[in-house]
Amino acid sequence: MNAAEKQSGTGRLFVVYFCMLVIPALEVVVAYQHIGGSQKVAAMVSLAIIEALLGVLFFMHLAAEKPKFILFVAVFTLFVLATINYGWTDSFRLLVGAPFAK
Repeated sequence: MNAAEKQSGTGRLFVVYFCMLVIPALEVVVAYQHIGGSQKVAAMVSLAIIEALLGVLFFMHLAAEKPKFILFVAVFTLFVLATINYGWTDSFRLLVGAPFAK
């Protein structure tokens, strides 16, 4: 078995899985730290992004794809999130009516 076959084996997935088990433990440690709120949020968000990237890249096998496809998925995901965020204002308008409309 050569080095390329070793890299694509299940051992690599177990290492990623172990890392994904360690990250929530780190989040618990950060949650009980006596640090400022903005530092805590930054640490938690960065750990969550790392965990999400590990899940997407390895368990959804996106790391094995071509770089252009990964870029397309990233841009498309950001577009979807932006359009979802754009729709929030309309849902509040439906909840309270159209303010300042006469």
